[in-house]
Amino acid sequence: MGQRWTKKALQDLALEVRGEIAAGPHTRLDLERLIGEYDIPVYAMSDLADSCSPEALDYFTSRRPEAWSAALVPVGTARFIVENSTHTLQRRRSNVAHEMSHLLLEHQFEGILFADGGCRDLGPEMALKEKQAAALSGELLIPVAAAIGAALSSRTDEQVALQFDVSLQFAAWRMNASGARKIAQRTLQKRAAGIRH
Repeated sequence: MGQRWTKKALQDLALEVRGEIAAGPHTRLDLERLIGEYDIPVYAMSDLADSCSPEALDYFTSRRPEAWSAALVPVGTARFIVENSTHTLQRRRSNVAHEMSHLLLEHQFEGILFADGGCRDLGPEMALKEKQAAALSGELLIPVAAAIGAALSSRTDEQVALQFDVSLQFAAWRMNASGARKIAQRTLQKRAAGIRH
């Protein structure tokens, strides 16, 4: 079974990685700098038209673009990412951050790691790796401290999405998964109780 990362360890790793590219916890993550820091090329699926069948290209870019997001591809000891460029820019940021998270977590795997398409019946070890990568990509794109700060400032999911250049769905998931709104609510209640006393 793979390593069990705690929430705190994932938060610390995300802040460490953000620090490597001079990104504070409350700023938009510069993914170009991140992939450049680790020298990981990112290609659109359409860039690989010579290596990909026209049927597969048509299926994933025209007929069922929602079926596949991105893949981390090994080439010897190197890695590169292939992404579905038909997705919105914000979705693509999330896709690439997820694949980079597998790399940052040093997940060992054989073959290609796919985000989304075709991986419904993951074994327990791969399911754990996917869960860890999802959690780390959430921390990379919207660190918990930033989510709590946004909740304390009564920022909407839409405002959070704009601030961090992520989709509304991702912002809403992150604000809920981080517990930011509950933490902010408790903090504000304690402040109000302190003022009354």
